[in-house]
Amino acid sequence: MITPQGFHLVASPGEAASLWEQRSHGPLEVLAEVPLASETIRLAGPGRPSWIGLGDIWRHVPARHALTVLADATQTTGPVRLLLAERDRRRVLAVLAETELSRPWAVAGWLGWPNIRPIGSQEPQIREALTARSNDYWALDLAARAVGFGPMDTAHVPTLPWRAGISVVIPARGVHDVLPGVLHALADAAARLPANTPWEALIVDDASNPPIVLPPGLPRHFRLIRSDTQLHCGGARNHGMTHSRHGLIVFCDADTHLAPDYLTEHVARHLLAPNLITVSLRDHVPAHLPVPERAPDGSRDSRIVAHYKPGRLGLVPVPEPVTVHPIRQTRGFRDFGNGRLLGPVDLPFMVKGNNLALPAETARSIGFPPDFTGWGPEDVCFAAKAIARGSHVVPVLSTGVFHRDHPPRSGSAARRDAELAANLKRYAHHLSGPAALPWHAPNPVVER
Repeated sequence: MITPQGFHLVASPGEAASLWEQRSHGPLEVLAEVPLASETIRLAGPGRPSWIGLGDIWRHVPARHALTVLADATQTTGPVRLLLAERDRRRVLAVLAETELSRPWAVAGWLGWPNIRPIGSQEPQIREALTARSNDYWALDLAARAVGFGPMDTAHVPTLPWRAGISVVIPARGVHDVLPGVLHALADAAARLPANTPWEALIVDDASNPPIVLPPGLPRHFRLIRSDTQLHCGGARNHGMTHSRHGLIVFCDADTHLAPDYLTEHVARHLLAPNLITVSLRDHVPAHLPVPERAPDGSRDSRIVAHYKPGRLGLVPVPEPVTVHPIRQTRGFRDFGNGRLLGPVDLPFMVKGNNLALPAETARSIGFPPDFTGWGPEDVCFAAKAIARGSHVVPVLSTGVFHRDHPPRSGSAARRDAELAANLKRYAHHLSGPAALPWHAPNPVVER
C-alpha cells in the first residue's frame, strides 16, 4: 500500500472491525481532521456534509462552508489526521493516519475534491474539473485495511448488509433472446445478499417490438417498465431511475450476466465510501455459446489491454498504433486522475454502461445526457460529470460479468460508427458545460 510521503499510519489492519461489527456494519466515510487556530474542521468527501468543532461541540455544516474555511486558512495548529467515521454520525471508529501539513487546503484532494478553490460564482467546466481531480483513493485503501479488507480494487470481501437497498436498472430493446438468462443470473446474485436486504430490478422496455415479457420463475423484485417511444440507452436508464426506490443503483446492460458474487462484492466497497463509482471487468461470450459456469475472466477487457490504430473514432486522435494496459499502468486507476491519458483514453472511458454501481443520490442528481441517440458514449459522458463532481472510480477485480457478443444493434457497423461520431460531438459539447449544473442539450433526441 502506497501513501503520500510524510504520513504516519496509525490504525493497524483490522483494528476497526470489531467496533464496526458492534454498529451492525453501518456505512462509513473518511474525514480529514484539520486543527486551525479558531476551530477544527472535519472535512468529508464531495456530496457530504462536513463538521466544524469548537471545544467539545461539533456541528454539521455544508461542504462549501468547510472548504471556504480551509481555503482561507494559512496554517494548522497540529497534525492533520485521517479519520474513519460512521456516516451521518460523529462517532469515530479509527484514526487511520496523520501528518504535519503546511497547506491546509491540500486535504481536499485526499477525499476527491478538485484542486480548485471553491470561491466565487464561476463553476468549473467538466473538462477543467477532470484536470483538477485525482483518482488516487489511497485514503479509502486505509479505510479498507482498518476494517480487515485488503486493497479496494482486488480484495475478496465478506458479505455485508446494505440497508439502503439496491436498485438494478436494465435498459432493454430487442433483446428477447438473451434477456431471460441475464435476469436469472441477476436473481442468483441477489440471492447471495444478506437476508432482508431490500432490492429491486427494473427492466426498461425501450419501445421494443414486440414488447418484452418477463420470463417465468423470477422473484417478485423484478418490475417491467415500458416506454412507448424510444428513449435510447441513456434515456431508458434515466426512466428506470425515476421509478427506483433504493440507495445504491447498479446499471447493467440487457446482454450482461452478473457473476453470483457481483452484488456482494460491490456493496462492501460502497459501505466504506459515499462517493464511488465501482466497475468490474467483462468476459466476452460468443453468441452461439452458453455462458460458462466458471467465474468471468476479464483478461481480454479493454481496461486490461487495448490496441488502438490510427483513425480510431474518439475525442483524441491516434497518430500511430499504441497498446495500453490501464489497470496495470495506473495501479488500479489510482494514478488515472488529473486528466491523464493512456493513448487515446482517460478515466471516464474506464466506466462502461454494461456494469457500474454508484449511490442513487449521485446517479439521480446527474442523469445520463438526454441528447445521445444510438451507440455510445453516453456512459462515458455520465462518468465524466460524476468524476468532475468528486466520484472515485474503483475497479472491483474480485468479480466480473459475462457479455454476450452480438451483431451491431444499429443494424450495421457503418451505421453504428455514424452514431458514435455524432455522439462524440455531443460529448465534446458537454465537456465544456459546468460540472455542477444539469446537462444542456441543444440537440433533441432523434428516434431511429
